[in-house]
Parts: sequence; structure tokens; C-alpha cells
Amino acid sequence: MEWTDDLTVRVARGTSMGGLVSYLRAAPAQGVPRRDVLAVLTERFALPFDDARLAMDRVAGGAVRAASGNPANEPDPVKDPLAWLSYRLELGLPVDDDASGPSVEEQAAAEALLERARRGEPTHGTEDVAVALEVARSAVASQEPDRTRFHLLIEAATSLSVAAEACIARLGQLPCAPEGSQEWVDGVALAAAARQVTAKFAAQPDPQLEEQGLGLVGRIVTRLLGQCHAFVGRAMIESARCTQRNGDPDRAADHAEAVLADFQVLLDEFEVDAPFDEHVIALEYLLAAVELIIEVRGGSPELDALRDRTRLVLGRSSTD
Repeated sequence: MEWTDDLTVRVARGTSMGGLVSYLRAAPAQGVPRRDVLAVLTERFALPFDDARLAMDRVAGGAVRAASGNPANEPDPVKDPLAWLSYRLELGLPVDDDASGPSVEEQAAAEALLERARRGEPTHGTEDVAVALEVARSAVASQEPDRTRFHLLIEAATSLSVAAEACIARLGQLPCAPEGSQEWVDGVALAAAARQVTAKFAAQPDPQLEEQGLGLVGRIVTRLLGQCHAFVGRAMIESARCTQRNGDPDRAADHAEAVLADFQVLLDEFEVDAPFDEHVIALEYLLAAVELIIEVRGGSPELDALRDRTRLVLGRSSTD
């Protein structure tokens, strides 16, 4: 992996560069596996996998520079901010935490939407991502009576959907968001919030609510994060398994067939070289899709061969 002179990354709303560096400095001492570190970097901090690898490299590099004892080795705080923060923390020097949550205005806008929902008014939604995320956070955390909480969750799902469509519209003709762009990090956050809302829907008596919630997750992921097989694979398999649980195994198998169609190219890509990080995750979803189809429709020589080939490639891989 080679990087340009631009060693900066964009992190998710509500997180910070300082928080990212602190996490990466603490993870090795806690014995956190690489795969789990990558999950935190790509989900909580919303980094693309390339940026996640860059962050790990720069934080380690900053610590190495600090250990040299040479002040001339201090990284550039503008061009290499992760290394600079790591360098200062290694030396016990103060750093500012640049984390910021929703503004007072965004909180007020979110509360206005929630209050409409409490009164049973039609959902309204918002194109403001920060407001939508705050609506979802409050709705998921709500301890209000069941009926009220249900209305709050419906407003949360609507707000997340409207905000996501606004992000998608800003892409114009682009098939998905450029990695590391504001639309990318917002897509990660919106998908995560939609999953949290969906988990609450899963406890409702209507199983279709969970399917609709995962449909929203799929829309966000495929249109904003669609270039990442790991993200797309997760969304597709989640939907397939939900459909299977809800009593429609044939439609679940159809969802899994779509994974096969899109992901088999990865086997050709890693015929010789071992897959790594996000490609390992994506191939695991390919394997899950094959196994779901076999479970529902039975095996075939083609499916058995595809399963064996996928297992063989995964056997040469590691995320540690």
C-alpha cells in the first residue's frame, strides 16, 4: 500500500482525530485483534479500509518518532496530524480533543421532529444528517410507552431515509460516494443508525418492519458505500437471513444468489495472492451466501465447487 503526501483522514461526526489516535494507541496493549480494530475504525470512526490502514501506520510512526528523542522528528501537524498527535501523546504533551456533537440548533430541530411524532403527526424527516442521527439516537434510547416509542422509531427511520437520499442526490452521476468524502462517512453513520432502529423494529409483532429497516440499510450501503464489498456483503446477507427467518426461504435464496453474482469476481482476483482485511470479510459473506442457498435449495456440483474454492482462498488469508 502506497500513500500520497496527504496523510489526513476524515472521521465520523461525533468522533475526533484525538479519539482515533487514543484508541489506536490503547488497542495493542489491550490485545485487540486487527480485525476488531478495523471494525472500530471503519464503523465507529467511518474510515474506508485504506484510511484505516493509513491511520494505524501513522499512529505507530508517531510513537516511533517520539522514541527517537530528536525534536527534529516531530511530524507536521497539518500534513500528518495522526502521527503528530501520537508523537505528542507518547511524550506526554497536551493535545486538544476536537470531538463535537450536534449543535444546539441541530438538537432543537431533532426534538421538534420527535415532538411531532409523540403527537402522532405524520412523519416529516430531515435532509440534515446531523439532525437525522440525533433523532435516531433519541428514538433508540427512548423509554417512553410502547406506542409513543414506535412513533419515534418511525420518525427516526424516515429522517435517516430522507437524509440518505439527500446525500445520494449530492453525488449526481457518481455510482457511490468517494471513499473518505463527507458523503462516505455520513453513509457509514446513517447505515449504523438504521441498523439500530431496525433492531428495535425486530421486537415489534410485525416482521415486515425489520425487513423494511434492513431495506433502508441496503439502500444506504449500496448507493453510498457500494464500492466496498465488505459493507455491501453484510447488508445483503442481513436481508437474506431476515427474509429466511420471516418464512420466505426462497426469496432469501434469491438475495443470496445476488451475492454470488457480484462477489465471485473476488475469487479470480485472489487466485494467487492472499486476500486481506476487507476482502477476507467479503469472501466470508460469499461463503455465507453459498451455504444459505445450499440450506434452502440443496447442493449442486457448481455450488459445492464454489464453496470449496471460497474456503480454499479464505484458508490462505488472515486479518491478523
